[in-house]
Amino acid sequence: MRKLIINADDFGISRVFNEKILELLKRGFIKSTTVMINRVTKEPDMQLEQLVKLNSCKRISIGLHLEIDAEKPIRQQMEAQYQSFISLFGFQPSHIDVHKLVHSKEVVEEANSLAERYRLPVRNHGIKANTKQTDYPAFSCSDGVMKMGEVTGFLQSVKDGSSCELITHPGQYDPASASRINREREQDYNVIVQLQDFLKANDIQNISYWEL
Repeated sequence: MRKLIINADDFGISRVFNEKILELLKRGFIKSTTVMINRVTKEPDMQLEQLVKLNSCKRISIGLHLEIDAEKPIRQQMEAQYQSFISLFGFQPSHIDVHKLVHSKEVVEEANSLAERYRLPVRNHGIKANTKQTDYPAFSCSDGVMKMGEVTGFLQSVKDGSSCELITHPGQYDPASASRINREREQDYNVIVQLQDFLKANDIQNISYWEL
């Protein structure tokens, strides 16, 4: 059996995107998301309450999606976002990853170091960490938008007994969002739904980071 984490990146960037992520989590089609902590506040929020409730009843993984400003010290930014996550949620993130897959080696190594320091799993960005991560580097389709053929091709290449992660950005069009892949997020959502039958037919277990 192969283990697959389908992670919905960018929770917090848009209430429209958040709603679609929450729907997928409720349906069990995904079991993992990562929060852009600088985009959310401590104000009462029904979407955050739903996310925390899902964490309690379904044991989903809620990770920290680090955003980095190249003009500021990297380590301090990561530590501040980690502490903000704990302050908001009242518990540690389940795992760490970095916004966008293409990053300098320094940023990835600092993210790995943060995860190691707090004994948390970290996304496999292609650089080995001394903490839990998937056996394969996290997979993203060629232009960052999910395509069924590319996804199934990758999953068929994964060896039995191994673990892997899909980077996804589910949602639907939000006219208030400036996201580069705003319209394409609905395609990610649809591919995730379509993927469920493939996973069952190919004995691929859909897991959270807690099950890694």
